Amino acid sequence: MKKKSIQPDRKEQTKQKLIKAVGQVLGKEGFKGLGVNKVAKAAGVDKVLVYRYFGGLPQLIGEYSRTMDFWPTVNEIIGPDPDGLLKMSPDKQIAHFFKAFLSALRKRPVTQDILAWELLERNELTKQLEDIRIKTILQYFDFLDGIPDDDNLSAIIVLMGGAVNQLIVKSRINRSLGGIDLESEKGWDQINKAIDLLLTGIFNR
Repeated sequence: MKKKSIQPDRKEQTKQKLIKAVGQVLGKEGFKGLGVNKVAKAAGVDKVLVYRYFGGLPQLIGEYSRTMDFWPTVNEIIGPDPDGLLKMSPDKQIAHFFKAFLSALRKRPVTQDILAWELLERNELTKQLEDIRIKTILQYFDFLDGIPDDDNLSAIIVLMGGAVNQLIVKSRINRSLGGIDLESEKGWDQINKAIDLLLTGIFNR
């Protein structure tokens, strides 16, 4: 008797359930609490399907890292007017990156939780998620024209990136920071204006 094959659409549905579930478990319990059994239970499927469809937990996390649920694509960061972005001055291009980056992360509460867990846990699984983030950043700056090749500027971008990550994680648990309301658009507008001021000051120093 021939073994029945799983229909392609059903297989894809199951894969998507597992990809979504791994993000949910990561956000709720962190990397130490992550396991095949928990992911399969959250997805409502047999754990053997994690191995059958992905090869194992690391590969499943790799698939999750490449979804827009977890991380914005470079096109999302660039925005709807790529030609307009290319016409901006370098300070405005970099400011655009950080403002778009903040906006994208604000739409992804599970990602915020995962970033918070990453502050406490570092391992091969966290590295997979970090690699996709670095790739997006590099794609953005490769797209731009006229950004100076400057070690000091690179250090500034790293510092601002760390500040943005910290701010987005803090916003998950704090209603305000330094008197800035993180639950209102007015508060985030203040932060965006500060990003503009910082980059303008750096390039005009």
